[in-house]
Amino acid sequence: MGMLDRVERRLDNLISGGFARAFKAELVPAEIAAELRRECDDTVVVRGQGRAVAANDYVVQMAPADFTRLAPYAAELAAQLNEAVRAHVHEQRYVLVGPLAVRLEAAEDLAVGVCHIRSVVLPANQPPGPSTTRPVSTPWLEMNGSRIPLSARMTIIGRAPEADVRLHDPGVSSRHAAIRLDRSATIEDLSSTNGTFVDGRRVRTADLHDGAVIVLGGVRVTFHNG
Repeated sequence: MGMLDRVERRLDNLISGGFARAFKAELVPAEIAAELRRECDDTVVVRGQGRAVAANDYVVQMAPADFTRLAPYAAELAAQLNEAVRAHVHEQRYVLVGPLAVRLEAAEDLAVGVCHIRSVVLPANQPPGPSTTRPVSTPWLEMNGSRIPLSARMTIIGRAPEADVRLHDPGVSSRHAAIRLDRSATIEDLSSTNGTFVDGRRVRTADLHDGAVIVLGGVRVTFHNG
């Protein structure tokens, strides 16, 4: 029995075991695992030396009712889903460039029994050293509890494989916005379909202050000066 088969069996056991009363006919772990595998496949990007890089940070969005019902089992379920993604990555020989994380989140606009997956490629934090250490004041974005350093003068955010920060969300345009660092930090909307919002206001360009909340499509990130 392969690794993926063993994970599938454990997920099935969640339904037939102590979790059975919680799920009834609504969202079940096997369905979430299938959506995670599909998201993993759909967002793979081939990079240097033919490496197939998969997203490593996943947020599973579900209806508040499903989220409330799963809350008592959230830690164990997230761990099993994490292992399901890891098994799929292993089976497909994908590459992860940072730690794998799967988290659950409530979304008011989703119906019971439906889940939506958001994913992103988040590189591992660079270890301290003479060639990698950056000033303490390096700006960064906070997303899903993870830090994305802004190490270049201009950072393109979008859904396209060539974007510096790639967001796998249908509401995000291929080249959605750009953050520029000079004497201050600014963000510019790159004629996106759904617009760029800073602190609840739609903008073409805007200065970014520490703690500014940026919304692009269905993705929410927070800017930090460092």
